[in-house]
Amino acid sequence: MTLASPFIAVLIAIGVWWLATGLVLALVHWSTRRGLGAWQLLPAVTVVGVLGFLLMLYGSGEKTPLGSYAGFLGALLVWTWHETTFLTGMVTGRRKEECPPGLTGLARFMAAWKAVCDHEIALLFTGVILWLTLSGSDNLFALATFGLLWGMRISAKVLIFLGARHSISGLMPPAILHLRTYFNTGQTTPLFPLLLAVAVGLFAVLIAGALRAQHDYALVGHILLAAFMALAIVEHLILVLPVSDTALWRWAVPGRRSPIGGPKRIQPKLAPVTAGADRQAEKS
Repeated sequence: MTLASPFIAVLIAIGVWWLATGLVLALVHWSTRRGLGAWQLLPAVTVVGVLGFLLMLYGSGEKTPLGSYAGFLGALLVWTWHETTFLTGMVTGRRKEECPPGLTGLARFMAAWKAVCDHEIALLFTGVILWLTLSGSDNLFALATFGLLWGMRISAKVLIFLGARHSISGLMPPAILHLRTYFNTGQTTPLFPLLLAVAVGLFAVLIAGALRAQHDYALVGHILLAAFMALAIVEHLILVLPVSDTALWRWAVPGRRSPIGGPKRIQPKLAPVTAGADRQAEKS
């Protein structure tokens, strides 16, 4: 098999999603156990982010399967910077407290926005910079990967804010546990079928693009995006169905025990880094 094989592309997409999510979680929880300040991780994750940007630049100029893989991986590394700074509490929002009880409607939305606004603004700024830098390139799959991650992150956050019964997991780091109070687990929003239909429709468009691809780099790019889209759909379903994703990344958060004589604390599920990769993010 070659790099242009759809089978290889799917395997790489799934492997990167699983490994990148786990490594980010492992790093965040390791730093917490070691008593390291969030800002002490910033130099290392910034190097990762810069490397990702350079890979995106390289991939965007290469109309080859390797170029599509490089752009895809680069976008995930840039996304990893945002995920790590969020999960460690470095870049979240101006509101660090739990949601006041009794808030509804616009007041609850504004409180939730203030809890994550800095992170959202950072993502918007990054997206604009990437668009201005890469939108005229020969290979746009690096830019498309970042856009897909961003779009599905927004969809997941809308879902858990409006209502997702099972948006609970044991993976969320301590620095952002207060965000769980902004989740709505009392019901599943009637808008869920619409969000799911949009995601499935985009998946179908990507599959159609792969079937019509006339070049290997386009085939690989569409398959990588379609695989991530499928993973995002699964993640959305997990939010509303009585299943758990904790077992997938239990290795990334070892040694987490509940207080003696007491039950484990219930914690909210994270969004894709991806899914990655954002599935392990805040979902607020």
